[in-house]
Amino acid sequence: MRRFLSVPYSILLVIAFVTLLSGCAGLSQQYRASNEGISINYTVKKEQLISPKEKVVISSSEERLDKEIIGDGAKGTVGTRVLGYVTFGVIYAVMPDQPTLKDQQDPIRIFKTAMAERLSKNGITVINDKDNETLAVDLLVRQFKLDFNFGKWTGEVGYVARIKKNGAVVCQDDIYEKATAFNLYGFGSGEKAINEAFGKAIDKLDINSCFSKLQK
Repeated sequence: MRRFLSVPYSILLVIAFVTLLSGCAGLSQQYRASNEGISINYTVKKEQLISPKEKVVISSSEERLDKEIIGDGAKGTVGTRVLGYVTFGVIYAVMPDQPTLKDQQDPIRIFKTAMAERLSKNGITVINDKDNETLAVDLLVRQFKLDFNFGKWTGEVGYVARIKKNGAVVCQDDIYEKATAFNLYGFGSGEKAINEAFGKAIDKLDINSCFSKLQK
């Protein structure tokens, strides 16, 4: 009888030890994130995009009703010292081993930066100055939030993309993506959720469908 009881007890000790290690890793991730902001990486994939005759200017603007990056459910988990910026980097799928360049940006600017990288690295000429000969790609950011509830992180990213020529809207797309991750690594799991949602949202804009309307 004693032998039978000792087996579950040993298993419980192992589970407790593993849980303790996981908890320590999670706290480490949370502490780092609280001091450095949220780390966002965008991977530029190789695509066959329609290249318009005009050069492209990309802008992103704030249209969020709720400007909090961290949701109420996550504030108690990540602490109150999370900074209001993201540490943003770009990775190129064709060269996955190259270092990721990081710089601090506000959460609205990263939409412009990521979309510009996606288009320019796939053959589309992207410039900074708008004139009469350019196409405007306006990204109206509606949502960028990370939340936590019942042991699960949720990242939500949403924006409206408007492609304009001579001031007239020729294409509009309402983009929304949501991703979840179980709380295995503390704030690191939260970053995984918001990264997945952000990457999917940037890639979801159907550039070819919009640019094809300009050729009709």
